[in-house]
Amino acid sequence: MSTAEASTASLARPAGPVRAPAPAAAVAALARCWREDAARRVLWLPVGLGTGIAIYFALPAEPPPIPTVLLALGGAALALRLVGRRRGGVRAAAALALAVLAGLVLALERSQRVAAPVLPRAGVYGLEGRVVAVEPRGRRFRLLLEEVRIDGLEPAQTPVRVRLGVGASAAALRAGDVVRLRARLMPPAAPFWPGGFDFARRAWFERIGAIGWSLGAPERLAAGEVGWGEQLAAWRRQLAERVRDRIGGVEGEVAAALLTGLRGGIPGEVWEAMQRSGLAHLLAISGLHLGLVAATAWLLVRYGLALIPALALRWSLRRLAAVASLAAAFAYLLLSGAPVPTRRAFITLALALLALLLGRSPFSMRLVALAAAGVLVLEPEALTGASFQMSFAAVVALVAVFEAREGRPEAQGTVARLLAYPRLVLLTTLVAGLATLPFAAWHFGRIASWGMVANLLAVPLTAFWIVPAGFAALLALPLGLDGPLLDLMGRGIGMLLAIARTVAAWPGASLDLPPPPTAALLLYVAGGLWLALWRARWRWLGLVPLALGLALAVSTRPPQLLVAPGAQALAVRGEDGAWLEEWRRDGFRREQWRRALAVRRLQPLPEVGAVGPVRCDPAGCVVALEGVRIAWVRRPHGVVADCRRAALVITALPRLRCPDGTPVLDGRSLWRLQGAAIRIEDGRIAIEGVRPARGERPWVR
Repeated sequence: MSTAEASTASLARPAGPVRAPAPAAAVAALARCWREDAARRVLWLPVGLGTGIAIYFALPAEPPPIPTVLLALGGAALALRLVGRRRGGVRAAAALALAVLAGLVLALERSQRVAAPVLPRAGVYGLEGRVVAVEPRGRRFRLLLEEVRIDGLEPAQTPVRVRLGVGASAAALRAGDVVRLRARLMPPAAPFWPGGFDFARRAWFERIGAIGWSLGAPERLAAGEVGWGEQLAAWRRQLAERVRDRIGGVEGEVAAALLTGLRGGIPGEVWEAMQRSGLAHLLAISGLHLGLVAATAWLLVRYGLALIPALALRWSLRRLAAVASLAAAFAYLLLSGAPVPTRRAFITLALALLALLLGRSPFSMRLVALAAAGVLVLEPEALTGASFQMSFAAVVALVAVFEAREGRPEAQGTVARLLAYPRLVLLTTLVAGLATLPFAAWHFGRIASWGMVANLLAVPLTAFWIVPAGFAALLALPLGLDGPLLDLMGRGIGMLLAIARTVAAWPGASLDLPPPPTAALLLYVAGGLWLALWRARWRWLGLVPLALGLALAVSTRPPQLLVAPGAQALAVRGEDGAWLEEWRRDGFRREQWRRALAVRRLQPLPEVGAVGPVRCDPAGCVVALEGVRIAWVRRPHGVVADCRRAALVITALPRLRCPDGTPVLDGRSLWRLQGAAIRIEDGRIAIEGVRPARGERPWVR
């Protein structure tokens, strides 16, 4: 080869290794991750199931059952045909689509199956029914009635279930009693603001068609048949009374709540302190409490039977302990009244114990996926609830973190092991707190700033003192030896409440945030699942939607003004505070509005003549929000002046119109909208009604 040819050849060859173009390299890397995570693709089937359920609840109108089912069957047939293909990507996409269709059909079927009449109109009625549950609520009680007959209503119009607030006279009632009373009844309430908590939807799936309060003492017509359910309910109340009498005070109320699930006697200030400190989850019987009871039973059985050589050599103590733990958890489930969140936690725990019985690891993402799928199949509506979202968010995040830590060497030595425990508690608290933070903001409008510190102190106290003492008290109850153990439990609860009150009093203990938009929550969920369910490197791509969701949530601004149906109440959020005016006090509405406006408190509107951002006179009030004036008219003679000086007039008066054409929200239009939220952006007023935001669904009236 000549010198010139050699030079030309050297110039034609690349100096280093051959590199693929960037897009091709990215595709190859994604394909490699897809192959590496082949065993984890099945984890996305419950996600598809939940997506189908979410689509059902997001629809603006109820889908027609027969066409929907036929469409789903056609899609399922196509998906099953594609599942048989050899290409893994096609099979996975078809299986995921099949899961989405299944979720949509399950949610639709569940909604149709629980359909029951809703009270057609509010009013005072005479009614009778059979008592299903009697729940203490401080000095009052709450009754749940079935087999209801309401004066003046045909059977086709009569709700299947009615929930009532009753005075102290209901203390003698028991489940199964047939009662008659006179009550103020109304249909289950719509949200108090667009996108707010929809009690009517939850009541639809619980088959509650009317709520209200008794106008007198209920009359017992017949004593109920005493079945095992009624006996259990009566025993729960007796146990709660025994615990309250023995421990006394607020500690006794909390102990009764932890042992029986009856939380109505816990004062509001205790709830406030527990929420502000991030410890409110300890007051609800959840997966944590069921897990602690099961763990206590496990330790007692396994190490207790280990002291008997004949049993220890012949039987698998691990499996015996798993069976005992399952039995203890089931008994605790019944004792708590088996509320829906506790039932879901029990399903997850039962699957974990079953895995132990089969010699499998109980801490796997497949087990979590199976538990989530089981809950969604049985109760599709659970997807929309705070308990499902927060509990599974925490569990998925924790399992993902501990899966990533597999293979790490354990701490050696006494000192290292002692230091490992607080690190473990700190890690679990941090992971669970970050995983549930957006859901806490979405549902409760509040984030506990010092929750990690409070949980670091309170969770070990609950795990090693309060719950074991309570469990031991239940075991000693038949022997009459529960008193000292209840005293021990009460002292632990006293320390727990002291921690909550101390942390709640710290500066900035909690942050009040406006509920993030739905898009922000969906981005967060998508990013979090992508990060947790995959194990290959591409899982870090989940940080992108996570960051976008959090940025969108942080940039969200609450509405400046909320109005109740008929203008019966009005709340204003300004730069210097928030104000509330209401014709009739409603504590639940006040709390919902406080969360929606992301404020600490709502103060009354200023007195007539007071100087400030809100100015009132005998005819009404005017507030300036971002340079836009909004007037609230109380009396007709102030209309003309308010129309001239305001960009929007709000009034409870029906059919009010401004002579100069200024927009008016009068009482009639606000009844039709079921209330409204008002936002002002760039000098423009945007009005969003509650009723249009809810769509045409079975639970919407």
